[in-house]
Amino acid sequence: MAIAVGIDIGGTFTDVIALNLDTGDVSAAKSLTSYGDETRALLEGLQEVGVPYGEIDRLVHGTTIGTNAILERRGARTALLVTQGFRDLLVIGRTRRMAPNTLFDLTFQRPEPLVPRALRFDVEERVGASGETVRPLDDDALAAVLEDLRQQNVESVAVCYLHAYAAPGHELETRAAIREKLPGTPVSLSHEVVPEYREFERLSTTVLNAYIAPALEDYLARLESVLRREGIRGALFIMASSGGVLSLDRARLFPVTTVLSGPAGGVVAAVQAAAAAGARDLITCDMGGTSTDVSMIRDLTPTVKKDGVIAGMPLKSTQIDISTVGAGGGSIAWVSEEGQLHVGPKSAGSRPGPICYGLGGTEPTITDANLVLGRLTLGRKLGGRIEPSAEQVVPVLDALARRIGVESRERMADGIIRIAVAKMVASIREISVARGHDPRRCALVAFGGAGPMHATQVAEALAIPRVIVPPHAGNLSALGLVSADLRIDLSETVLLPNEAASMGAAEDAFARLEETGRDRFAAEGFAGDGIIVERVAEMRYVGQAHELAIPVAGKPDPAGLADAFNASYERAYGHCNRDEAIEIVNLRLAAIVPVQRPRLQAQGGDAGGGTDERDVWFRDGFQPTQVFERYRLPIGVWTEGPAIVEEAGATTVVFPNWHMRRDEHDNLNLERSG
Repeated sequence: MAIAVGIDIGGTFTDVIALNLDTGDVSAAKSLTSYGDETRALLEGLQEVGVPYGEIDRLVHGTTIGTNAILERRGARTALLVTQGFRDLLVIGRTRRMAPNTLFDLTFQRPEPLVPRALRFDVEERVGASGETVRPLDDDALAAVLEDLRQQNVESVAVCYLHAYAAPGHELETRAAIREKLPGTPVSLSHEVVPEYREFERLSTTVLNAYIAPALEDYLARLESVLRREGIRGALFIMASSGGVLSLDRARLFPVTTVLSGPAGGVVAAVQAAAAAGARDLITCDMGGTSTDVSMIRDLTPTVKKDGVIAGMPLKSTQIDISTVGAGGGSIAWVSEEGQLHVGPKSAGSRPGPICYGLGGTEPTITDANLVLGRLTLGRKLGGRIEPSAEQVVPVLDALARRIGVESRERMADGIIRIAVAKMVASIREISVARGHDPRRCALVAFGGAGPMHATQVAEALAIPRVIVPPHAGNLSALGLVSADLRIDLSETVLLPNEAASMGAAEDAFARLEETGRDRFAAEGFAGDGIIVERVAEMRYVGQAHELAIPVAGKPDPAGLADAFNASYERAYGHCNRDEAIEIVNLRLAAIVPVQRPRLQAQGGDAGGGTDERDVWFRDGFQPTQVFERYRLPIGVWTEGPAIVEEAGATTVVFPNWHMRRDEHDNLNLERSG
């Protein structure tokens, strides 16, 4: 028997999925995340799924260690070495505000650089844009800088020299000198982290990589030690932001590639569930205990971007395009000084958690509101461990209602949920309507512990006609970890005109990237005949500043590339100029090792599937509502709402004027009745 395990550590719960690769059977578990000792919750979940540790073939982990270190600014004491004259580039940037929402946000404050000026050093060297040496690396000056680093007890070093992507020799010499002078200190080289032009983005990403490297290294070393001590001998992998997985060694070298680790797993599994349900265009909505992650998927293909921002800092790394909003089951409802009700972004987390958990929470949350409205049952344990109670929730919501001037605790709870739904709807509009996509033509794939509970409300607000709730919805991100292929993303800046004379150079660059990808996989024990490659050319009209990613099938052809680029440009901007000269800026290649994926099939179900009936609040009052066990629902039979569907790890709320059907792939399909 061979088993694949996925483990996703979230802000509130740690989710575990065990997939039997021989039978396709799936086991799921949840445990409360234990901050500071995340491996404890991980082991609790592994024990609950009950798989023999010695038969775990591979274990894939999604982690927020790097993300949290950046957001909470708990990273390493990092030094930065740059080409002489570029010491302050980290602060100057592109001389534009990096405000996340609008250039006119009057409250925006530029984040402090992760590396203070005292730890940023000029180094005498210079390479030209074509790779020629303009000024040799001054070894004596470098030695003086490294002595300064030693005296200042730096924990990590980032090196970003001008045009190092074209000629990395000086960066490699610098790393050798650092290893001799400061043995054991992690070193991040810009030409390895981002082998592309655009100095500021390359610099910022290299700094982020160096800043979180020691924290991730410590965590991975502890994780590996704990798992090996427990008798797990299978291969260990980390989920990457790109939607693929990495070996632990590659994650240690490039920790910045793990920043959106967990949410990427959810998107991977959501796409597979949607494909089984017959949907091709979809919006994913992953609502956990702390936040909600949404993503736009066209033709079953996640949007992958290279340029992102985290905590106000550019991040140039391959990542699935995911937008996050601070609205999760543990998001706290609070009143501002002006008397306005807000929900989130502050979360009760796992400790103390919502009031109904009985673990010391005193502030009302979205979970508490759902409990008061009857959408969560009092008799079923949340996450398999916590039996919720409304006893302490009622007086808190009563007091909040009086403060706001609301007539009852139920209307107060309903207001809390409406605000949370509005935040999710706004986030989805940003990734769909604001980019020219019509959500009415999409299916909403809802998952996470709280996603299916709010899905029909979100869908109604956006006029989305269909909701899909995948199997194991509460643990779907963990399921996505065991469903994701192994992946290595590579790139090279070429700056070639899109004409026949350039195609040889483009093909040579692709060949170099492919050889690198195959060599790296071979070093990790994967045979070359099992590796597939995907090629992409980033192109633009000559004179423009931004590129579009164009898939390349086979050898590059200028006419085919031009047609594909113009069509993509027209889709993105509503027009194109077919007479304008086009250039190829970067070439990208993904080397992929496919893995065996779960094939989920619905089992049995009985004639009714109903287990109970209770009063549940919908819109303006309580209505008698039938409650179903998800895996007792008959297959292929439509059931009218209102309804509640319960399962381990998640609850689906079906509003009036919606109906639902469990399909043969174990998806819940919800559609509007009128």
